[in-house]
Amino acid sequence: MKRGHVPVRTCKGCGARRPKGELRRFVLEKGVMVESRIFPGRAVYCCRQESCLERLLKNKKGLNRAFRYKVLTKQDRSIE
Repeated sequence: MKRGHVPVRTCKGCGARRPKGELRRFVLEKGVMVESRIFPGRAVYCCRQESCLERLLKNKKGLNRAFRYKVLTKQDRSIE
């Protein structure tokens, strides 16, 4: 049995604290938010529930603050 530290992250949608492996990780790629476990850099974590993801995408100000960058979601990109 392996013992040790389990990284804990906070869901940006609902604020729940969970082990890192249970959350989805989003990063910026060319200014667009994408889900990825391998891209380096600043990331935002969100629960796997659709309601949390919707809440996360609605909070543009919070996303911009978390990434320290103006974020475009895929929905914004399809409008342009």
